[in-house]
Amino acid sequence: MEDEKLIRITPDKAIELLQKDGIYVNMEEAQIILDFLYSMANIVVEQFVSRQSDAITAINEKK
Repeated sequence: MEDEKLIRITPDKAIELLQKDGIYVNMEEAQIILDFLYSMANIVVEQFVSRQSDAITAINEKK
């Protein structure tokens, strides 16, 4: 895991992808959108891991 590098979408790439769907944003707006999406992704992953951990704990307590 330590050797893996996090690859982030650049604001330029976000602008390009959004323009394909007819959404036009500037560099600052693209960065704000990306920051929001990464924050949301982190929250979702944290909640998933927490629920999995809770489920494993519950199973182990039943043993």
